[in-house]
Amino acid sequence: MSASHRTPRTLTRPRLAVAAAAVALAAVACSSGGGHSTGASNTSSSKPSTHATATATTATTGTATTTTTASAPVPNSAPTGKAAFLGPVRQVPVDGIKIGYRQFGSGPDLVMVMGDTGTMSDWTVDLLSRLARRYHVTIFDNRGVGYTTDDTSIPDTIPLMADDTVGLIKALGLRHPALLGWSMGGEIGLTVAALHPGAISALVSSGGDLGGSEAINTPAAVAKELNSPKTTGPQLMDLLFPADATAARAAYIEQLGLIPPEKVGDETLLRQYQAGQAYESFEGTWDKLPASTIPMLITNGSLDRITPPGNASIITHRAKHAKRVMFPDAGHAMLVQDAGRFVSLVTQFTKASGVE
Repeated sequence: MSASHRTPRTLTRPRLAVAAAAVALAAVACSSGGGHSTGASNTSSSKPSTHATATATTATTGTATTTTTASAPVPNSAPTGKAAFLGPVRQVPVDGIKIGYRQFGSGPDLVMVMGDTGTMSDWTVDLLSRLARRYHVTIFDNRGVGYTTDDTSIPDTIPLMADDTVGLIKALGLRHPALLGWSMGGEIGLTVAALHPGAISALVSSGGDLGGSEAINTPAAVAKELNSPKTTGPQLMDLLFPADATAARAAYIEQLGLIPPEKVGDETLLRQYQAGQAYESFEGTWDKLPASTIPMLITNGSLDRITPPGNASIITHRAKHAKRVMFPDAGHAMLVQDAGRFVSLVTQFTKASGVE
């Protein structure tokens, strides 16, 4: 499909992220009797303030012990209750910005990349706790989102966020971690595998595409619903989950309330929209992927309405070392809709790929 006939995919995703954050705020209010002061808002600043002092931190993983220069914990950033294992947010300088991240779990290193304008708070505690039993997990905010600052003097792009991801890996002293990305995070991961294959050992891309003229975009009717100001949060959740997955959607909403939501400002929404638009004409990931020797697991929900499942086939035909796994009767949020199966697949894949 030529780029001129494609529905702009990325106009839809920022609204979806804001709606998810609104649902998270509602969940927090229901569980605690009120909202959280750091809740996401499309009018709030995207740069939380902290004056933490840099210190030397030693992190022990399942394969190596590395010394990392990072900040002291960001005050009041450690969640409580079921999410307490995530620990506090820290920040590390990477190429002119400060990236906010959390680390937890034990085992081989796994770095997780969130989608368009999503924050660390948008991963579910259920998914993260399952992964933490098997991996030393790093989650982080992309530039301009939540606890990560931005340099607005340069355009935001998918390749730039891929550079950020590689920079974070190096700054934290991680040695060839596995990389897991969801939605736009999957596209960032594919770009890392294509342009920086030496930085990672394996890639899991869920609900992503290769950009450029070969990607299959969001259907026009779905894009219209996602962008309508009359569309409600629950209606947008329907686009993440199939109509009959009511239990999975309810569980997702409950899970979002377990981690304090973070801020996403208007400028970041616009910049990440522009990054996605630019990715639609960026051919670098498509061009370089065939030369990558990185093993890849490509997953998609068979009923994904946001990233059409045909993209998974396009990726696996383009990459030499990619395996495609479809989730029957699952939507864009297949990795949380069926977290048990997803984590089992990831574990089997990384072991088979020699990630120890």
